[in-house]
Amino acid sequence: MPLWTEAALHTLAKKLLKHLKVTGATLDIFLLKDADIAALKARFIKKKTEPNVLSFKDPLAFPHPEVRAKYLGEVYLNKDILRKEPERAAPLLLHGILHLLGYDHEKKADAVRMEGLEAKILAAIGKKGKSR
Repeated sequence: MPLWTEAALHTLAKKLLKHLKVTGATLDIFLLKDADIAALKARFIKKKTEPNVLSFKDPLAFPHPEVRAKYLGEVYLNKDILRKEPERAAPLLLHGILHLLGYDHEKKADAVRMEGLEAKILAAIGKKGKSR
């Protein structure tokens, strides 16, 4: 049962971005306790779903002088879920990255497309699981 650290998740993110054919990009990954991610989710997202992963795209005009690569945004993962179910790290992180890349699941066709890509990438890196 791996202990997921931000560094380990960044390594996983690099692998996922490579399979998504995204180069020259970076993102921030944060691990939050269940109560903290639930509060953040309640503030920005009104859906009643498990507070497992949140993504916030980088505002287009926001400067990042410390980052030389294209900055995608932030992914927040529920560290309590990852502690109990470490196998969910890849699906949740991938789901968050896909949101940063503009994918969503508001419409049925978009959900099918996103879930299909998730399954393809997870199979390619030898991981299983669903993000939701």
